[in-house]
Amino acid sequence: MTMQPRHLLYAVLLATGAGLPTAAQAGFYSGDELYAVCTTDKDGKDYFEKSYECVGYISGAVDAFNTTREANKLKSCIPGDVTINQLRVATVDYLGKNPIDRKKSASSQVFAAIRKAWPCASAAKAPAKKKSRKKR
Repeated sequence: MTMQPRHLLYAVLLATGAGLPTAAQAGFYSGDELYAVCTTDKDGKDYFEKSYECVGYISGAVDAFNTTREANKLKSCIPGDVTINQLRVATVDYLGKNPIDRKKSASSQVFAAIRKAWPCASAAKAPAKKKSRKKR
């Protein structure tokens, strides 16, 4: 009995593990991938597409962070007059200065960049408890 070419192909794929599911990354993009999209050459044929992809990803990530804060009854740390372009500039600057961290998820890098550019005010400290005197 000889093996047909199609069956041989299936046997090779099965033997090599091809077609088996692989572990998924934590995010859709790594910081490296986002940095590449956001720093696309302005003369490139895909510049406009990549620019929209960059600001779309960053603004979506920031919206998600703010939604999480709101769900936890916290206000956004980003001033209301900050533009999407300022978010992009802060993120690209952060990614450029932290190449080792770009291996992490892009969303974590957007979060880090935004927190660095617009840090949240520290929570007001609770008043110190008065020391109670013990009666002897």
